Amino acid sequence: MFFHLSWLRRLAGSLFLSIALLSSAPALSASEPSKDHGKTIGQTFEGEELVYDIGVWFFSNVAQGKVVLKSDGPNTYTATLTAGTSGLIDTLLRHRKDRYVSRLKMTGDGKRFVTVSFEKEVEMDGKSARKGTYKMDYDKRIVSWKSWGAGKEEKSGNVKIPEGMYVDDPIAAFYNFRFGAYGEVEHGREYDIASFPKEDRFPEIHIKVATEKELKKRTRSGIVPDYLADARIDKELFGSMNGDVEIRFTKGMLPTHAIAKGIFFFGDVKGRLKEVNLTDSSIKKASEK
Repeated sequence: MFFHLSWLRRLAGSLFLSIALLSSAPALSASEPSKDHGKTIGQTFEGEELVYDIGVWFFSNVAQGKVVLKSDGPNTYTATLTAGTSGLIDTLLRHRKDRYVSRLKMTGDGKRFVTVSFEKEVEMDGKSARKGTYKMDYDKRIVSWKSWGAGKEEKSGNVKIPEGMYVDDPIAAFYNFRFGAYGEVEHGREYDIASFPKEDRFPEIHIKVATEKELKKRTRSGIVPDYLADARIDKELFGSMNGDVEIRFTKGMLPTHAIAKGIFFFGDVKGRLKEVNLTDSSIKKASEK
């Protein structure tokens, strides 16, 4: 066989983790409205659906990612990210589909989402191949996890969440970042966001917004974005040499492009926002105001 099975798994994991992060990159609606501080984070993003085209090498549309946020009830929401390949790569990766589900609770002040649970399922050739879950219990301050499938033994564990810390999954983190839960977006500012535990530590999602001088230096040709952000996550989780992602924003925080750098085999994986849609529920609520 041309590709060894373990190599294929690593290849697929690298691509789909890239799609996951690129597809959860922050974006506002297509009209780029200014932030309405009179709205909660749930009111701001409920019903929004973002669709991304993903490209590698000289191929522009090898995969697509879609993320949507829906309300489940008072102050509770579910964000679902689905990703799938197409064409030759789809055949090579056995028609792999990834699904990430982030169940969220809005804080009482409406200023941020808190992860309640995060689930990931990998499907290949129409069958479930691998699953994993994380659950947060902030009353007991414990995060627990379990993973199974892919021919490996089931693994599980739990760890204590330090006082004063929130543990955000990547999708929750980027909704929070967009809303300003970690602070306003400014040139030269840096943000550190605690994410899922690994052994006895909590790796951080680190985001740095380039200074105006850095922005001009790095975007000398083509359309110059208003903001340029570099995000870094745990490189082993991401399947890259360094875990770096570059995201370019307009003034309204709409990302025009995102690049996951140094991904195993693929090199730079590029994402482009294709569509911003609103579900029927969000349109209905807007018409009632």
